[in-house]
This record gives sequence, structure tokens and C-alpha cells, in this order.
Amino acid sequence: MPAVTPSTPVASDEEIRRYVNAYIATSNALGDAKIYLKLLEEETSDPQELLSIIIQRREIEDKYAANEQSFLAFHAESMSMHPPSQDQVDTLVELASEVAQLAAQKATAQMVFDVATSVAEKFDEIKG
Repeated sequence: MPAVTPSTPVASDEEIRRYVNAYIATSNALGDAKIYLKLLEEETSDPQELLSIIIQRREIEDKYAANEQSFLAFHAESMSMHPPSQDQVDTLVELASEVAQLAAQKATAQMVFDVATSVAEKFDEIKG
């Protein structure tokens, strides 16, 4: 499917809705991961573990910022996107929920980081 912008005639309202839902799920996952990793930083006393968590959090923050820039660029029509399928959106929503569940269960930083990174990678697939 060709890449589209909001005003491209081939971008239906449904395609734009799916893109917005994909963005929201990705933002939720990255935001939850960022907050959880920050909390782990405050609780960690091991210097090596702390350094690892800080590096992971910063990478998540970078992905969050890039995600936001892409979304704003899409709506400013300076970036196109490949309309995601409903299955792609559903996958992002499920993975975002998994990040939240992992954080609630006090999972390891690596587990949260891995799932959040997977969400960001899947969102990158629909960017133009």
C-alpha cells in the first residue's frame, strides 16, 4: 500500500483513525516504560544495574520523542505513512497492554525495555 498523508485522496478516515490508534498505543507503551524505568532507577543501588537502566530509559525516551515528531509531521503533512491494518493496530494495543502489565507486576527492566522496543519497531514499520 502506498504511503499517504492526511490530505492525500487515498487516505481514508478509517486509515487515519488506525494510524492515530497505532500512535496512541505506541506512545502509551513507551510512556509506561519510561516511567517504570525511572522508578527502577530510584530503587536500584547496584551501579552496573543502574547504568544499564539509565541507558535503556534514555533509548526509550529517544524513541518516544521520534514517535511524537513523526506523528506531528504526519499531521503537518510533511511526512507520509503506510496505513496500518487493523491487525497491526491490535498488535500494538496488545503489546502496550503487556508493557503496562509487566510494570504492574514489577518485571525486570530488560523485560519492559524489550516489549517497549518491540512496540516502537512495529510502529516504525508504518511510518512513511
